[in-house]
Amino acid sequence: MAVNVYPSKLPGGPLEEHATTQRMTLDKWLSDNVKNYEVRESPPFSAHINGEHIKPCSWVTAEFIPSDIVDIYVEAKGWEIIASTGALIAGAMFALKAIMPRVQMPKGNQGQGQGKRLSDSTVKGNSVSLNSPIAEQFGLVKNYPSYLAPTHRYFSEPRKQVLELLLCQGKGEFDAPASAAAIGDTPVISLGDNAVLNIYAPGADLSADTAAVWWHSAPEISSTSGGTAGLVLTATSAVTPSADASSYSFIGADISIPSGAGAFPAGWASGMIARITVNYPYTVADGGAGLRDIITGNMDQLYLTAGALIEITGDNSGLYIVDTITAGVSGTMTLNYSNGSPATGLALGALQMCIGYRGLKYRLTAASTSTISAERLTDTGATDTGWPGFAALTSNTATIILDSSSTEGDWLGPFTACPAGALTSQIEWDYFFPGGLTEVKATNGHLITHTVNVELQYRDYAIAGAWTSVPNSYTQATLDQIGFTETTTLDYPMRPECRARRIGAKSTNTSIMDTVQWYGLKAKLVAPTSYAGVTTLTLKVIGGDKIASQVESLVSTKWTRKLPEITGGPAVANRNISPVIKYIAESVGYTEADIDMAELIRLDAIWRARGDYFDDSIDSNSTVKDVLEDVLQAGFSELTVDRGLMRPVRDELRTTFEQMYTPQNMTGPMSRDFNAPTQDDFDGVDVEYTDGITWQVETVECRLSGDLGTRVEKVRLLGITSRTRAWRIGMRVRRTQKYRRKTFKFSTEMDAFNSRYLSFCALADDVPGYAESAILDAYAPSGGGFILVSSEAFDWSAAGGHVVAIRRKDGTLSGPYTATRIDNYRMSIPSLDFVPDTSWTVEPPHLLFGNIDRWNYPVLITEVTPSGTSGASVSAVNYDPRIYADDDASPPA
Repeated sequence: MAVNVYPSKLPGGPLEEHATTQRMTLDKWLSDNVKNYEVRESPPFSAHINGEHIKPCSWVTAEFIPSDIVDIYVEAKGWEIIASTGALIAGAMFALKAIMPRVQMPKGNQGQGQGKRLSDSTVKGNSVSLNSPIAEQFGLVKNYPSYLAPTHRYFSEPRKQVLELLLCQGKGEFDAPASAAAIGDTPVISLGDNAVLNIYAPGADLSADTAAVWWHSAPEISSTSGGTAGLVLTATSAVTPSADASSYSFIGADISIPSGAGAFPAGWASGMIARITVNYPYTVADGGAGLRDIITGNMDQLYLTAGALIEITGDNSGLYIVDTITAGVSGTMTLNYSNGSPATGLALGALQMCIGYRGLKYRLTAASTSTISAERLTDTGATDTGWPGFAALTSNTATIILDSSSTEGDWLGPFTACPAGALTSQIEWDYFFPGGLTEVKATNGHLITHTVNVELQYRDYAIAGAWTSVPNSYTQATLDQIGFTETTTLDYPMRPECRARRIGAKSTNTSIMDTVQWYGLKAKLVAPTSYAGVTTLTLKVIGGDKIASQVESLVSTKWTRKLPEITGGPAVANRNISPVIKYIAESVGYTEADIDMAELIRLDAIWRARGDYFDDSIDSNSTVKDVLEDVLQAGFSELTVDRGLMRPVRDELRTTFEQMYTPQNMTGPMSRDFNAPTQDDFDGVDVEYTDGITWQVETVECRLSGDLGTRVEKVRLLGITSRTRAWRIGMRVRRTQKYRRKTFKFSTEMDAFNSRYLSFCALADDVPGYAESAILDAYAPSGGGFILVSSEAFDWSAAGGHVVAIRRKDGTLSGPYTATRIDNYRMSIPSLDFVPDTSWTVEPPHLLFGNIDRWNYPVLITEVTPSGTSGASVSAVNYDPRIYADDDASPPA
């Protein structure tokens, strides 16, 4: 059995063959063999089993066995690369353009709509790149590395705050001088000992670097809308421990007091723990001799399971264990006593009972004097996330009493120090004195010491047990802003909730500065100690007089990516185009055998000599084709595939024709179209690019003589950071608009498959006054030259010299040669670079003859489309050397 992969539905053998020995689905085979395969509504290839087309929606269920034949065909519907092991499908996708090349002049705006690029000036500042690709930087770019961990701030001394950052520069290695890293506009090295920069190669060990530690900051502890840097601490006060109302209304998680029935005590706040008892109606029936009594009632609101440790108040008060329970508003429940024996002696009949986990504890999630909201805690103190809430009821017998841990009000918090699902063994918190800490002596203005006492408490959020206190006392005599960072190690890994207060009220004496704020709360979490495949950097910035320097989002680098040269060797700082092309191709599974290396090496020499570079950072999803097109446009080039090889094609000045096509090998008349100038034509091009000096998006105007710029085409370039090179590309676009206005179409037998995309060819038709064509009937050496005999009589009447070109056996053009008339059928030429075969055992050479100024239509082939199995249709555009006139010029000042 074979799975055959075809590059298209054209005739020909498969590109690859794969065997299997077991039954499987199409989806399973593709998942196992195609890297990054994913299910799509309209995939770029089709599948057939034993000749039957299988719709993509059926690939998950469509099975084949070892004796079946599976054929996979690449469809001409896009270039989304889904790279595989080797060239499977990815290589087939690239084959598409070899068959159907398209004109695609470098327009600079290729790749727009693919998402943000770090080279854009609109993206300024470090950011978190969650669920985004890791940046692939090429060349030299001003880059704002992305965060790998939250920023960490702490006070190393009362007047010194330290900021630590862990950042990802991007994939691979970089030439990374510290002098090319900056905070804002200030080079890091200019900060001296106040900034410490460490750069790590891919996979390096960061475990000894404190900046690589993951500190999660509680978002509730930060600056406020009132303009304070933190939460102002106040002294706590005793609060009334129990609510005193004549009735309460229960529904869901909310408990309210009807108007006129009383109020909840002032000072009750979120986070407090309360014991809530509220009786609901139940019926208890005798279970029979020796059997457990049966409780019937709303079991849905109880949300209990067998084995739960519960407490009952009201009738049958006591501690029990649930034996069985059935759901429903008329569900049933049987119990065991705490010692495990069956509960057979319960009071029977219609009763009022409060049933819940032992302790009947609830944590307040919101509180006012009229309404509180609560979540139920289990007997272990954990939050019962599945509890549906209280069934709707109004009661005048319910009681709500605060736990002993919640009898003080005006605490700030509690706030959880780490996210749900995470545990920590160490927490850190900060206190900040925005006006300093001192007493100003009234008699002489001298500063004398003043003391403030504060306290932080924490406990395990899952248990909601007793609080652990960490008191601190601070004594200073300064009007400067100061801060303190405290750290404690917890008894065991937990998700701590924390609250804070000052002990003793803030002074009302205007000569005393003692305002204290809770500035931060952090939890140390587990983090990687190395990052494979990417360059990372850590930065420690030590603040001086200014405590809260906002610099963590303004760290930039101007580093150059290291890549191997295309001829091999170690990775070196590299801005050249060719190494990028080779790296991208190899990153999706291609090898040198899949690339036209000879052409890439030829173009590499041209690009280097011209100083054509590619400088860009790609951090958004994109196809291989799109990125390679962006890279190649920096060198006036495009991506094609030629005879199975990825081949860059440069639109450039030409001097040597490749093939010739005349009525002798055309299967129909050639059509010529001319796009005449109109008032709607562009008369200018404006190119936007990111300037490599300012790193701003700049615009350079590209105008020809006479252009007014009243209707311009806007072009956005990626990877171009030079004004001169941006202008050159823009002028190429402008000159193309003006001078590439002719199109040609013709058909041949198989001859056209000799040409490639942008092949420079000579065309002729049978229009009088232009070139003429014929068959070479014979030739013979003569006097150091050659005599040619034409099958047709040529017109020599045009003034000026004449030339003749000869088609070689492989379709290429030999010549043109200066032609001297002997008669209308014979001419002499001074030389000949091949030996024509006029034996008629093979097709004889063709002749292309004409006036020296009008002997052919010079064109660039843009498309060759197969016509069945025996021919092809061809499209071309006129070649005009004026298009390239500004390729090496400089923009006007």
